[in-house]
This record gives sequence, C-alpha cells and structure tokens, in this order.
Amino acid sequence: MKTKFTLVLVMLFALTATTIYAQSKEVKKLRIGLGLEGALPIGSFGNAYNVGAGATLRIAYALDDKSAITATTGAMAFIPKSITGLSSKASLNIPIKAGYKYMLSDSFYGLGEAGFTIARVYAPTVSGASGSVTSVSSTSFTYSVGVGTHLGAFDPSIRYEGYSGAGFIGLRLGFNF
Repeated sequence: MKTKFTLVLVMLFALTATTIYAQSKEVKKLRIGLGLEGALPIGSFGNAYNVGAGATLRIAYALDDKSAITATTGAMAFIPKSITGLSSKASLNIPIKAGYKYMLSDSFYGLGEAGFTIARVYAPTVSGASGSVTSVSSTSFTYSVGVGTHLGAFDPSIRYEGYSGAGFIGLRLGFNF
C-alpha cells in the first residue's frame, strides 16, 4: 500500500514539475466542488450490485490556465442485487484519490486520478439466523479516467473507476465554488 501511495505522489510531482514554469493567464488557483454521484456497476461488480449513489468533494489547484492537480474524496453506497430468502445491506466505498486535470478546450476537460478506496461490504450469513448480516472491510488501489465540462459553476462529468477486479461507470453532477 505504501508503495502505491509513493508512486501516486511521484507521478503528481512529475506532472507538477513539467507545468509549473509554463506561462499562464490570470486563473482562479483553487476550486472546491461538491458533487452528487450516480454509478452503474459493470463486469463482475455488476453481477453483485444494481446501482450506486453518493456524494464527493473535489479540490482542484490550477498549475496554469490548462492544467490542475486534484484531490477527490467522498462516499458511495452500492445497492446489492437481492438474493431470495437472505437479507443484505448496501456496501459503502470511500475513495481517496489524487489526479491531474487538463483542459482540452475552454470548457471541456480530461481527468485521471489514482489512490485507494476503503470498502465495507455487507453480506448475509448463512448460519440460519434470519436477517443476520456480517461485514468485511478492505482497502484497494483505485484509478479513474473521465471527461467533463465546465458550464459556469456547474461541472458535469463521466468516468470509469476501477479497483480490485471491480469497476463502474460514474456520473458526477458537481458545483464549483
């Protein structure tokens, strides 16, 4: 885990060092955004979960008029598919990611992030106790790639996010301050 975190920090430093000396016009250096999230699990993750939803906080620090480093965290709940006769609860994911955002035009951008996700997965016990649920926590490497647009303070985006053999397509409806 420590190696992955160090790798992310080295990547961010390298990206920062390559753009820090570029000339730039007057740009708002710090943006803070809140977002509502929707998720569609795919692949093996889609076999266990129907949909996901949550909220995120994203901070972007502009390096110049075209690029920024980002930090994103939040909480996502995933609703499991029902299993007849067994009760289950939504799984909770807390991503903590850092990344790089590049403006492809005046309002359209690409974004890549990496970090880790803390997950708490709830599963029904089969010991015969009706309604009994157990939970397991884990941490895994997380990455995401996506595109979005700035429409004034409104910031909609779409991305693929993957971790530990699982993944989802996410839609974020954000508002920047």
